[in-house]
Amino acid sequence: MCISLAEAALGGWLLRWVLNENDPLDGIVSWLSFFLVGVILVPLLGGLAAGYFSPYHHGDYALFVLQWFTSEALGILALTPVGLLWHHDAPNMLPTLRSWLELLLFIVLTLAICYFSLHYFPFPLILIILPLIIGAMRLPRFEAFWLFLVTTIALYSAQVSGWVKLDLPPNTQLGMQLHIPLLIILIPANTMAMVMNAFRTERSLIEQNETRFRNAMEYSVIGMALVSLDGLWLQVNKSLCRFLGYSAQQLHELSFQQITHPDDLNNDLTQRDDLLKGHIESYTLEKRYIRSDSKIVWALLAVSLVRDKRNAPLYFISQIEDITDVKESEMTHRRLMERITLANKAGGVGIWEWDIKTDILSWDQRMREIYAMPPDERVNYNYWLSRVLAEDRIVLLKNIRLAQSHNTPFLLEFRIRHDNGDIRHIRAYANMLKDDNNHVVRMIGVNLDMTSEVRLTNDLHEEKERLHIILDSIGDAVISVDSHLRVNFMNPVAESMTGWDLENTRGQHIDKILHISVGADGPQLPASIEKERQRPQDIIAIDSVLVLNNRRGQLFDIHYSSTPLRNLKGENVGAVLVIEDVSESRQLLQQLSYNASHDVLTGLPNRASFEKQLDNALMTARTEKHEHALVFIDLDRFKEINDTAGHVAGDALLLELGQLMQEKIRHYDCLARLGGDEFGLLLPNCSQANAHLLVQLIIQAINNYPFCWQDKLYHIGGSAGITMINQQNCHDKDVMLQADIACYNAKHNGRGRVLLFEKHQQIVEQSTHPSEVVNLL
Repeated sequence: MCISLAEAALGGWLLRWVLNENDPLDGIVSWLSFFLVGVILVPLLGGLAAGYFSPYHHGDYALFVLQWFTSEALGILALTPVGLLWHHDAPNMLPTLRSWLELLLFIVLTLAICYFSLHYFPFPLILIILPLIIGAMRLPRFEAFWLFLVTTIALYSAQVSGWVKLDLPPNTQLGMQLHIPLLIILIPANTMAMVMNAFRTERSLIEQNETRFRNAMEYSVIGMALVSLDGLWLQVNKSLCRFLGYSAQQLHELSFQQITHPDDLNNDLTQRDDLLKGHIESYTLEKRYIRSDSKIVWALLAVSLVRDKRNAPLYFISQIEDITDVKESEMTHRRLMERITLANKAGGVGIWEWDIKTDILSWDQRMREIYAMPPDERVNYNYWLSRVLAEDRIVLLKNIRLAQSHNTPFLLEFRIRHDNGDIRHIRAYANMLKDDNNHVVRMIGVNLDMTSEVRLTNDLHEEKERLHIILDSIGDAVISVDSHLRVNFMNPVAESMTGWDLENTRGQHIDKILHISVGADGPQLPASIEKERQRPQDIIAIDSVLVLNNRRGQLFDIHYSSTPLRNLKGENVGAVLVIEDVSESRQLLQQLSYNASHDVLTGLPNRASFEKQLDNALMTARTEKHEHALVFIDLDRFKEINDTAGHVAGDALLLELGQLMQEKIRHYDCLARLGGDEFGLLLPNCSQANAHLLVQLIIQAINNYPFCWQDKLYHIGGSAGITMINQQNCHDKDVMLQADIACYNAKHNGRGRVLLFEKHQQIVEQSTHPSEVVNLL
């Protein structure tokens, strides 16, 4: 007894050391390790020890050791695989009555074949091993080992009781008569069971990888395709179909050469040939495609080649990203730069840069022409300052220092004198460039020679400032005021928007006519124009959410700007107000903002909005230790209603169920439609028990909801999965996957259920695809 206990302890320790704890018999190598250690080494050591210490072997030590070894090996080989797999496979074994019946049928057939083989056939072992081999091929690994165990016990019992007897030589010992035939039967059966398990596992991994690739390709936001060696589209995803404007069936009938722009085809084919020859591993290029509507679109194409084990090319993998907007932006930018360059040349704009620390002043050619500077003379700050007229110099330097101290751009006008005494009027605009310490270190700006314009408009400027801007034909309201902010002109649009006519407003203060508030119920802005026109800028644009309250009680969302009017001396002589009615555009922007975060059909938040709410919940779970519940709800039999009653009925059902679920939750809970018939529910600050109770009520309401369409009653159901968000479980990808797994298991374990996510589900999900979870169950 002591030797047996020591043998069992040694075998258990060695098997724990050589086998995988999570899946002890996970492959042929593991089974061979088990066979060598558990079936051969440990029984042999036990037999040697028992033969040495036991007084019952009657001097025949080798025979005693052999009998001990074969009996122990037979018991371990028959019983131990079932025990090893019990912890790994028992929770998922035989989930259906059909599986029980299939195992029972194999046991009965195997025992029957054993009986007839032992009684009526000259070579019974060959026939006995056949049903075991078939069972190993047909049954899952755990059930196959149960079959082997039951068959071994039955044969052993039948031989010991004398009910059946093998035809062996008369001098064969009883132990050898029982053990060796059973070992001969069990070893190939065990081997076949492990080979079939390895085959099933490999097939499952292949199917899982294929499913992942298919999903990654189908739901990619960029176009993806498999292309044959001769250019035919073998498989395309939805993004590519949308980009090219063809259906998948239409693309299967075309080649990429047919829809490639002729100017880009040769480059594509050249690189494709280099890829086939092995000169390059992949290539990327920008090319144009011809859509189904004949529109030319730009794409960033990335192509790689798939080869077989013999390095023979099979097909191409193409990734096609829409860059039409980028190319149009580049073209627009290039054209804009061309226009700016041409405008600088045509307008005579000189560009300069001043490094304040080094006192280095850089001028372009036009700046030298403006200042009549000789080509070989070096420019510096003192040279520029000496050219400025003395009467303008003090004001100019003051404004420059003020702009530097406030770190703001400046727009100045001053006069310079050439060597020949010619006076030129200059307009300068400059920006300040700062270092890391927020100190101004450089200035960059432009100079424009305004001499001809100043001379042309000098005599007319004062009269022009006294005239008012007459803009009756434009769609914006225009109001002109004098230096005391008294109204002297309003166009018809201004009369309509303010509710005042020009005759009754002429000479009145602008604040009496113009009632502008920040928001519909916000504070009024009195004398805002007078305050704004005291700023140094010439044009003030107010972009706040401003509302014009007119005389008749109407409200207009507006943008308005105030342009001060000055005479030659710089004195204020009035201002012109331009008011734009932006009510419709703001309503459109609000509607667009709403549509971007809500589902169009149900009015519920969409996936993007839901993910933002989820991010906030994850953050509070991490930082504030709050506990929330994340729920995935999937409708059952929804496709049947779509197929039988039509998509209009399906849309109506989604709308009604969205309202039904909204009534069941708290006002601060977030219910969103994630897509199709899938809904997401975020329950902030909710315990697991309360979440389960609330979701159970929702699922029960869905299951009991009668949907009537065109005088026909339909029944719908729902399944839900719940996962808790807390400080230990607050990763966005994890919780989304957990809720999805729980919902999937609820849907495929009877439907109409609510399941909480548990840790063992996460282990299954990490090793298998959801479709394989059902197989394991």
